Amino acid sequence: MTSGNDSEAAPIDNQDHPRKRMRITPEPAALSQEWFPWDNKLACTVDILMHLPRSVFSQRQLDIFLWVLNANGITDTPSVKSLQNTQAALQAKHGIRTLSYKGALGHNYSVNSLADIIAHEMANPRTRQDLHFFPEDAGTEVNEYWHASHWREEADLDKLTPMVNVNGQHYYVFEPCILRSGTVCMPFRWLMKDGHYFAQVWPLFHVSFDSVDGLAPPDAWVVARYQQAEVPAEDIVVGFGTWTASSMSGGLPHCSSIHGCVDQQSGDLIPWNLTNPTVGNRWRALADGARVLAFPIWLYCDDTSGNVSKKWNKHNSFLFTPAGLPSSRVHEEYNIHFLCTSNIAPPLEMLDGIVEQLEETWNAGVWTWDCVYNERVLVIPSVVALLGDNPMQSELSCHVGLGGRLFCRVCKVSTSSGNEDEDEDENGPDGAQHDRNDDVHDSNGSGRTKKKKLETMAEMKTRITNFLNIGSLREKEDSMVKLRSLFTMAKATGNQQRIKSDKTKFGLKDTFLEHFLNRLVLAAKGKKTVATRQAALDACSATFPDNESKMFSPVWRIKGLDPHTDTPVEILHVVLLGFVKYFWRDVIQNQLKNNDAKKALLATRLSDLDVSGLGISKLAGHTLVQYAGSLTGRDFRVIAQVAPFVIHDLVSSRCYEAWIALSAMIPLIWQPKIPNITTHLENLRLHIKQFLAAVARWNPQWFNKPKFHILLHLVDHIRRFGPASLFATEGFESFNAIIRAKSVHSNRLAPSRDIAIAFAQGYRVRHLLCGGLLRFCPQTVITGAMVQIRVPRPSSLIDAGKAGMWYPVGPGPHRLIASPNVVTSYLGINNTQVASQSIFPNQPDIPSHVLQAKSFRTNKSMTLLNGDVCSVGQWVLVEPSADTHSPTLARVEEILTRTGTDNERHGWPDLILLQNGNLTELVQPYNMPSARLDGQYQLTFIKSLLCTANLQHSCATHQCSTSGFVAVRQERQLTEQTRPSMVHIQPDDMVLNTARIRDSIHMTALRHQINPNDPNMDLDNAIMLGVTAAIDRRKQAATTAEFESQSVSAAARTRRGAQGGRRAQLKSRARVGSSRAG
Repeated sequence: MTSGNDSEAAPIDNQDHPRKRMRITPEPAALSQEWFPWDNKLACTVDILMHLPRSVFSQRQLDIFLWVLNANGITDTPSVKSLQNTQAALQAKHGIRTLSYKGALGHNYSVNSLADIIAHEMANPRTRQDLHFFPEDAGTEVNEYWHASHWREEADLDKLTPMVNVNGQHYYVFEPCILRSGTVCMPFRWLMKDGHYFAQVWPLFHVSFDSVDGLAPPDAWVVARYQQAEVPAEDIVVGFGTWTASSMSGGLPHCSSIHGCVDQQSGDLIPWNLTNPTVGNRWRALADGARVLAFPIWLYCDDTSGNVSKKWNKHNSFLFTPAGLPSSRVHEEYNIHFLCTSNIAPPLEMLDGIVEQLEETWNAGVWTWDCVYNERVLVIPSVVALLGDNPMQSELSCHVGLGGRLFCRVCKVSTSSGNEDEDEDENGPDGAQHDRNDDVHDSNGSGRTKKKKLETMAEMKTRITNFLNIGSLREKEDSMVKLRSLFTMAKATGNQQRIKSDKTKFGLKDTFLEHFLNRLVLAAKGKKTVATRQAALDACSATFPDNESKMFSPVWRIKGLDPHTDTPVEILHVVLLGFVKYFWRDVIQNQLKNNDAKKALLATRLSDLDVSGLGISKLAGHTLVQYAGSLTGRDFRVIAQVAPFVIHDLVSSRCYEAWIALSAMIPLIWQPKIPNITTHLENLRLHIKQFLAAVARWNPQWFNKPKFHILLHLVDHIRRFGPASLFATEGFESFNAIIRAKSVHSNRLAPSRDIAIAFAQGYRVRHLLCGGLLRFCPQTVITGAMVQIRVPRPSSLIDAGKAGMWYPVGPGPHRLIASPNVVTSYLGINNTQVASQSIFPNQPDIPSHVLQAKSFRTNKSMTLLNGDVCSVGQWVLVEPSADTHSPTLARVEEILTRTGTDNERHGWPDLILLQNGNLTELVQPYNMPSARLDGQYQLTFIKSLLCTANLQHSCATHQCSTSGFVAVRQERQLTEQTRPSMVHIQPDDMVLNTARIRDSIHMTALRHQINPNDPNMDLDNAIMLGVTAAIDRRKQAATTAEFESQSVSAAARTRRGAQGGRRAQLKSRARVGSSRAG
């Protein structure tokens, strides 16, 4: 593979070659102090306009814009060409590189430099202040990735932050150290606990040898890797660098004398190979006194169309976001970074270029300036997990796909034949533009479907029981061995049939390796004898890369990543675009079928639902019913929260039970904060079991769809990676629109290169506007002309040695985004101020000066601390009091603010008058608690309100009808047309909607708690009931079909007899007529 620099920026300063000294020439004061690095305000603002992420300008549009400036008297407006040259020069001096690659499969593509992006993120104060570099022990709480077990227990030790700075001393992992107590140990992982550094350590044992051959030192250390302990980092007093000078090391072997380690499995003494003991951790030498920090990322891949029209123009794209960001920021558009896209190169070929960049950083790290520590640092990137929809995750993990017999990429569960799921693509709007299926048949290209043998009851029960259990887990090493065996067989003649059968048996398909296997097949094709075929295979093999690993998927070269276990369940495609979509289409197409009256009733119920507290606008019931086949993930998210209240008497009881179980499970899956991971996972496991049991009782044919099995792995993925919202892909899916816009405005001649450069330009503008420091790049050549390197005054320069030279942006660009405006909105950096807990002190009682205020004003609405907009009359959840353990329900009656205070100016209330509510018995069939006002009132502060709540009328209890009418509004005007509307009987009989997804953590204690011993939780019994019902339906259908066939046959015989009689009569009449004529 070869690479080049499309944007012509120079390499980052993490290479082995020496850094050349650069001549610094002071700039004119106007440039350095105001609009640097732009020449003036006009150049700055036009550059921003051209590179906002969702405001892409074509050259033609830019011509019109510059004409408008000229027509309005703006002098010295540049031409489009000069603007492009200026921006290219700025990109070369201060931007990230775009590298070109010649892929191993023969395609050209371009990738933005991962190292450059990471280096700039560390110098960007808006991002850097929220980044985490260490796992954290938060007890039972798991709110972020760094709380989860993957970073704390499983991640590759060589990709973690290898050192800590304690009292000015740098202590590294895999180096002996002495604790304050005199104990000698070896740290192997650093973590945070209660704001302090801790070390997970292996104890070291001092051993003596009678060295006869001189190979072993007389005194040395043995590492006991089978034992682990945890110690505060502050207890370490002697490390590798101070060992010789410390008095505590007297009489002890030197820290470089490591004889070996005791194996955890056998207890045998094995060689020590994690470091070279004489030089210590290799990062110590590379860092040269600087800090070394880990930078884990979530890597995402998906395909999207490069066209706005319905014509499908597939572009595979790679994006990433820093895993060290908190969950509230990790999926912000601002923090999603583009790496590459191509409409010709497949995903694994582009991944090869990304892995090549990763390998370079693993060897030398990424030098950058840390704007928080204000010092140079060395950064080690790593990949936490591979995100995407199910087909993409299967391809990235070299899995055969959801249509195979071994349909799960995580485990080896199997089915008797390929799945029959013909689900449409899951990507919302994109799904209408192409026909790539998520769950597909294995195809032989013939277009014919084999008639399958009907299962017996025992066979169906066995298949479904296996389907609803997790099989033996796939392992990276095992898969690599099997793929190598396929390649070995392919290099010899006569193995094609065995290779095909082994692929099916293994459930593996490395599309990268397939390229080389196909070349071998073509090389031997047409050769008559075994000898000539083997000679052709040998000649073809000789053209392959010398490094055999380069012929397999690059995913196997990502250190610390297992593509089978590190492709977490993607809840958008599995749940919303899976179960909810399946069930909603079933309601419309099967349960309601052609019953237009019931469909109209469903649409009316949806349109009249009270959506207050859900954070959405009124529902378009007709759209959700009429266009059920064209809905998006956002639509299905709403349907999941309201379906139990609108379909209760429109579907079968078994179907409704499945809906209730699904709506109860979804809020737990989307819960962003987990106060107790053990309790939460057990609760989620029970809800998943309840859901699958309900589906099994309803119709076990649903289990032809692999997503119902994939759901079983979600519990383990949440334990390992944190809340499922962390590895959801809604943010990435939304980003596809930006890729499409860049594609539309490219010249289509080099889409991979042009789109990558466009994103690199946009990244530069984002970085500079948000206060990021500029990196000084070496002098380069742009379109044959030397770029004059300009810098601010020398006093502003930061010389970071190997990390390069950095300097700040002028104050002018910062003033452009100092307050929220259209540019900050496009960049996604609006800092909307919401009242926070710190604004309202922790006061147990309402202060007397508040109650004695003479003048209050009432507000119509307020914004709660969680961002919910709450108006008068809205139901809310109130934080637990001293004598309660769960939130309470109340309704907002008044919102009061003292006049003439800061709170009035900011729009923050002083007091809220609430009317308390009570939650009583569960209301059936919703399985949700009844809610009623109790007539008691209380005054409280905004900080006591946790979130808004959604309540619905108990229509199922009172059999509410659509006997009312409301006027239809068109074009924002009322018309004389009317539509039916719901009329509620006993409107105060309300039900708390516990299916509300947002703020589900506060609903946990208010939901119905599952009893594990409930007979309905017996999955085996549910399977038996469902299978029995399915067999009965099959028999009934067969009987009906046979009866109809017999009826058709009898009718046909009757018709033939009648036709024969009529023909005889006609013949007889003809004979009579002829005789009379004679």
